[in-house]
Amino acid sequence: MTENVHLLVVCHGLWGTRAHVQYVCKSAQQHVSKSASTASRPRASSLSSPSSTHPQSQTEEEEDIKLVVLAASQNEDTRTYDGIDVCAERVVVEIDEEIQRIEAEGGKVTRFSIFGYSLGGLVARYAIGLLDSRSPSFFKDVRPVNFTTFASPAIGIPRYDSFWSGVLRFLGARLLSRSGAQLYGNDRFLPSSLIDDAVALDPSTSETCSSKKKKMFSSWQKEKAEPLLAVMADPRFNFYKALAAFERVEVYANSVKDRTVPYPTGAIEAHDPFALARAKAQKIANERGDDPEAEPDIKEGGLEVKLLEGSALLVASWSAITDQATAPTSNDDSKTSGPSKTRKRSFLRLPLLLRPTTYPFSRPVSLLIIFTLPLALPLSLIFLVGRFLLAGRSSKRRIRAFRTRVEGGREGWLKRVGVEARVRQAVGDVVENAQSDNPEDSVAEGSSMAKDIDTETEENPVLVRHPSLAPFTNYGGTDTPPLARPVSPSHINLPSSLSTALPVPIPTSSPSRYPTDPILTPAQLTMIKNLNSIPQLRKHLVFAPHARNSHGMIVCRDLKFPQHREAREIVDSWAKDFRL
Repeated sequence: MTENVHLLVVCHGLWGTRAHVQYVCKSAQQHVSKSASTASRPRASSLSSPSSTHPQSQTEEEEDIKLVVLAASQNEDTRTYDGIDVCAERVVVEIDEEIQRIEAEGGKVTRFSIFGYSLGGLVARYAIGLLDSRSPSFFKDVRPVNFTTFASPAIGIPRYDSFWSGVLRFLGARLLSRSGAQLYGNDRFLPSSLIDDAVALDPSTSETCSSKKKKMFSSWQKEKAEPLLAVMADPRFNFYKALAAFERVEVYANSVKDRTVPYPTGAIEAHDPFALARAKAQKIANERGDDPEAEPDIKEGGLEVKLLEGSALLVASWSAITDQATAPTSNDDSKTSGPSKTRKRSFLRLPLLLRPTTYPFSRPVSLLIIFTLPLALPLSLIFLVGRFLLAGRSSKRRIRAFRTRVEGGREGWLKRVGVEARVRQAVGDVVENAQSDNPEDSVAEGSSMAKDIDTETEENPVLVRHPSLAPFTNYGGTDTPPLARPVSPSHINLPSSLSTALPVPIPTSSPSRYPTDPILTPAQLTMIKNLNSIPQLRKHLVFAPHARNSHGMIVCRDLKFPQHREAREIVDSWAKDFRL
């Protein structure tokens, strides 16, 4: 008798190895059981039953399903520089090989899930687009069940209004080869006119195909183009269609202390209420004379975070504290104004590199690192820049070699992900230029994907507001602004009005962006709107204010660190809720 297999693929992040997601694989194998499968099988009231497209699913319900976990291993270390698309191609090769192995042993893959950590989340989204673009689609006979990302930059690495943010964007887009250009939105994956032609727009409302060919072939370098991440979030392409086909789309993100993937891109939000509340709380603490190295109380910033019962990290809900009488302030009853002034202390705020809390080590080790900085810092910079340059050169060689193996050549590179490129002569140049490092090649504000959100009008609102946010529409810059989207863990029953996908609210009055919010491009705002429109998308937030860097902690990347061991409850919670 053929054994039905549920294949779970796990993808690590940038510079990663299989060891970084080892605990994810272990937890899945330990907690995903037949009993869990029975408890989490689709009910009649589920969002979308796959039975209509997967006839065999009804019989599978009555049979045992075996879970097989595949940790992708062909993108380890600097091979992650090669681009999201190249890395995804390697993952798909591993998937095919694993399916062949399973079938050779008498099994049959009937269900499919994929897990992506950090960059691996973007690789997973591209990989399912590849699978869905096959003819027939991979998902015609295989049921897509769970799609999960942990701390993944869904809209790329956002830009902030700071000097260091600009420096890191400039260096990252160049030193991280093709992956860097794609993460920072500096790549030219598809020209706008090629996208329009690929989806066969009405000739009566656009340029004719022949005129587009001539225009693109002569001036493609000057033409507006869309970055890969924008294409992956476009409902017209298979990346988005495949993602929307999964029964579950789970997004786990850090609300604070993620120095690699901040909350807006990890949770797919335009506004960061946690950063704003922490900034307010830090200001209050500084005025009170608290130790600047101490973690501020986010409640003092006007935000109340409630954790799940029995959890130390997973957020159940958060809300703005509108009653100032209940919010802690510097004029606490336990401290009178007179004594508080006499006890006020002045602290010297050290630069970032001179703070022991900057480093993910014990205080003695951190102090030793700081002591050796005058010698170690310049040597480290020379070593790192040299290593990045060498790795970048190796990456470009691998990309060129990989292209030669793609069926159909350069044009096949786009066709295999469902982009039917009809402008044949231009496609090769477009793909060749996909790793452009020129920031001027980034998405223009008038591009085809962004033009519908450049301005807000009654006929075309930028972002629709939810009625529950009406009390906060008169935000004047002093109170915590409205919260973007409620968290909806699987075992919490929220009102139907709150459990649906809410667009990101933007206050009606100035300012429309808060100082702690990222500076998002029109293309990134479109990505947020499109991804949040997936009805089965659920967001789970982690609140770890005392973590040194919560990015590695959320996935238990290295269990040698106590904070990573503490975070096992996050991965275990996901595994226990996994639909087999």
